[in-house]
Amino acid sequence: MSGLFIGVMSGTSLDGADVVLVGLDDANCELHAARTTPFPEAISARLRNLTETGEATFAELGTLDVAMGQFFADCVIDLVRDTGTEQSEIEAIGYSGHTVFHKPERPDPFTMQLGDPNAIAAATGIDTVADLRRMDVAHGGQGAPLTPTFHAWRFAAPDEIRVVLNLGGVANITVLDPKSALTGFDTGPANSLLDAWCRRCWNERYDDEGRKARQGNVADDFLALLLDDEYFGRAPPKSTGFEYFNIGWVDSALERTERKISDLDVLSTLTELTAISAGSAIDTAAPGCARTIVCGGGTFNRFLMERLQTRVPSGRVESSAAHGIAPEWVEAIAFAWLARRRLENLGGNAPSVTGARQSAVLGGLYSGAAGI
Repeated sequence: MSGLFIGVMSGTSLDGADVVLVGLDDANCELHAARTTPFPEAISARLRNLTETGEATFAELGTLDVAMGQFFADCVIDLVRDTGTEQSEIEAIGYSGHTVFHKPERPDPFTMQLGDPNAIAAATGIDTVADLRRMDVAHGGQGAPLTPTFHAWRFAAPDEIRVVLNLGGVANITVLDPKSALTGFDTGPANSLLDAWCRRCWNERYDDEGRKARQGNVADDFLALLLDDEYFGRAPPKSTGFEYFNIGWVDSALERTERKISDLDVLSTLTELTAISAGSAIDTAAPGCARTIVCGGGTFNRFLMERLQTRVPSGRVESSAAHGIAPEWVEAIAFAWLARRRLENLGGNAPSVTGARQSAVLGGLYSGAAGI
């Protein structure tokens, strides 16, 4: 199947919705249009409260689910209208859902996403593929990361070992070794923790280009406490999120530090934590890596990118833009690609990445067509 697809991405960093219109066939993808729309303050405040407290009433969960679905639908409608594309030309929308809680470990593994796909399909009139993670969890997998299959399709090379590093709310890697099975996992916290610290200390949404972190100094004793967390030494498959690496986790380490650490030094240390945990993961999982291809919002944090260059053990560190896709759109395009896989009844997960018992067709299909 060749045609136009919409991809929607909203990460745990709570930046908003990334929406892309992309043409896909068996060998190529062509980005036609893309935009990011910030969450309305009413939605972002509710999301922050939910992810930071882990508590909500049934009414709050239900109404937020629908409100987010309507917001994502509006984002899609705006993009489609502005490009002059007819909705009938679009094969499907691909959207994983916005993760608000992720606990894939036994007992009772589950992952929870919001953004009602029924609302999206009904409002747009476009078939919608959503709820991509839970089938992988049902087969014993982590439900994340799901994008390595797309990374392999788009960025692999037959003559060198590569790593795709996504710096989203959390950081994850995909190891593209032409002589080995596809692997990948979440390496640890990234933007969501940095952004949360900026909101707390300076009431700012994020650290623009890493300017604040650059003003601070790494607190080695504090960094050592953070790196002592068992997650970093855990063998893959593994995935994580803000329900684990959050402000409470930072506060707990600060309480165990025997001296006062400034807010800027905390931010600098958290930035170093992202760089060193990602670099260490690459060193362990991809010895001989020739290049690390970086995507996600963290690519625009210049200080973080500089620190990554010092922490990645070998090879070049470069933006995915050098390979034809701007870093801010890689994940949204991946969900469009997964929607195409769903329509073709092809597997979307990689058991060697998530730990699932088998490859599976991911996601439910929600029809945008009117009934007869």
